[in-house]
Amino acid sequence: MAGQKIRIRLKAYDHEVIDTSARKIVDTVTRTGAKVAGPVPLPTEKNVYCVIRSP
Repeated sequence: MAGQKIRIRLKAYDHEVIDTSARKIVDTVTRTGAKVAGPVPLPTEKNVYCVIRSP
């Protein structure tokens, strides 16, 4: 069983929901004795650039 990983990606509009869900997941995993790396917050902003397509 060594070397197996589980990656979980959470999405929500409300940041408090993600924080509580991630905390519950981490608590459950640590109770089972597994290693935990994270949670890692991903970028939340989008940058939009205007590109002129004409030659």
